[in-house]
Amino acid sequence: MQVCIVTGGNSGVGLMTSVGLAKLGYHVFIACRSHTKARKAIAYISKKTGNPNIEYLPLNLASLESVRQCVELFLAKNLPLNILINNAGIFSDRGVTPEGFEVIWGTNYLGHFLLTYLLWEKLQTSAPSRVVMVSSDLALKPTTIKWDLFVKSTPFNFIELYNQSKLCLLLLTRQLSQQSSHVTVNAVHPGFVQSNITIGHRLSKFLGIGISPQKGCYSSLFCATFPECELITGKFFDPKGKEIPLPPLALNNQLCEQLWEQSLDWTGGNKPVGTQTINYDGSDEVWGPYSLKLTPEEIATIRQHIFKEVLPKPPIKVLLVSALTALLKLQFGSIMLLFVQCYKRQFYMERHLDSPELLKLCKDENLLAILRKHLGDNLRLWRSELWVNYPSRQLIPFWHRDIYPKLLAGEGKTINIYIALTEVTDRNGFEYIPKTEAENCPKQITDPFSGNHFYKVPNSVKNQVIPVVLKAGEFVLFTDQVIHRSVYNSSGKVRLSLTLRVAQDTVKILPGYSPIYHQPLSLSN
Repeated sequence: MQVCIVTGGNSGVGLMTSVGLAKLGYHVFIACRSHTKARKAIAYISKKTGNPNIEYLPLNLASLESVRQCVELFLAKNLPLNILINNAGIFSDRGVTPEGFEVIWGTNYLGHFLLTYLLWEKLQTSAPSRVVMVSSDLALKPTTIKWDLFVKSTPFNFIELYNQSKLCLLLLTRQLSQQSSHVTVNAVHPGFVQSNITIGHRLSKFLGIGISPQKGCYSSLFCATFPECELITGKFFDPKGKEIPLPPLALNNQLCEQLWEQSLDWTGGNKPVGTQTINYDGSDEVWGPYSLKLTPEEIATIRQHIFKEVLPKPPIKVLLVSALTALLKLQFGSIMLLFVQCYKRQFYMERHLDSPELLKLCKDENLLAILRKHLGDNLRLWRSELWVNYPSRQLIPFWHRDIYPKLLAGEGKTINIYIALTEVTDRNGFEYIPKTEAENCPKQITDPFSGNHFYKVPNSVKNQVIPVVLKAGEFVLFTDQVIHRSVYNSSGKVRLSLTLRVAQDTVKILPGYSPIYHQPLSLSN
């Protein structure tokens, strides 16, 4: 029995496509978000066709992690895959995906890209196989790929993102069609269907316009099952199965390759993630890895709390008071930090003051025990920084040292703690220069607010950089002499970390470069 997956197979065109495949005797997997809707769809399909081989795969295409889990579930069944129909789509949602991509494009294109990429080997071993991309005639409208829109929240003109997502599916169709002679890949325009994708589509049935989902699925079934499509690949078909000329952008092989490579980068598919364990012995003034006194389950709970309760809910009142204080005192460094936090939404300071969960991390028993070995008993936390590094981002690309000569004065030691709240790898964390090479990195500029120096690192030294690799719940310590920078996130996953700045109580904390005005937190017994 041949096996197929239909994304969004629980309603509209996807449901009717699943019915058509079930009638032909296929083992059909409906991949969608709602288990309730999937269960109703499965009951409908089974009753309509008499086919008992209809199953559900949980899939949220907006989440790359959900896509990975969906593929894992399917591959664990040890079945072939003969047909993959990338049917699901959204039209007018707004916002970003969990990984920080624009939600319409991220759902319609990037989620399907990763799904197809991860199933490609299975499709090849099950050959002859077919892939169908449900695109749209709106894919013919764009005259360029607008790369910058893909890593931002949905703009006012959301239709542009829909058009871009469907265009990208055409480019993916062309790219994949050239990768295998045993897997055909075609795209279809189902027409204006009386579906539930928009209010207009829902009302179309009552207004007597558009076509029914039964007719809208014809082109998908045509490409997926008809004998005449067995050897056709890299084409675009209309609702009646007639070929639509591809737009010039989709015929541009260089552009197709560029989108492919960039998509691999966005989703973390371009190379295996480093899983090596590195011990940091202090020779470069980096120590670890150490583990917090928390179970993986407790770390997961804290992480979930941060994503749901801390990041989306900034302390508005505190920020406003701090902004007014900074203005009155003409402390422009503080104003700049406030602006960066509110605008970038990747960098959050002093959230231990309003989040008990973050405060719990700061006072972890294992963490404090390690700190006392380095700095003694009288410790003060003078800053905390929550960092969210989304895929295809690089938080701080500049090589620098965290010295803070304009914030710290007096005698005493300081140290920095980097806590991994998600897995930190050589593709999403930070990297540093070996101590022996530091003298080969000349100082370029100095931050006028913090006094920190930025360095020029020669290519010969860059080849020797050392990545920080940690499991969730592990941490390292490093001094102010370490030259480091964040890594461009090519892991396809969000990296969440907490950096703590700790000093002995003999070190004086100066005002003027903090987004929130507060006294340092004592970590002493």
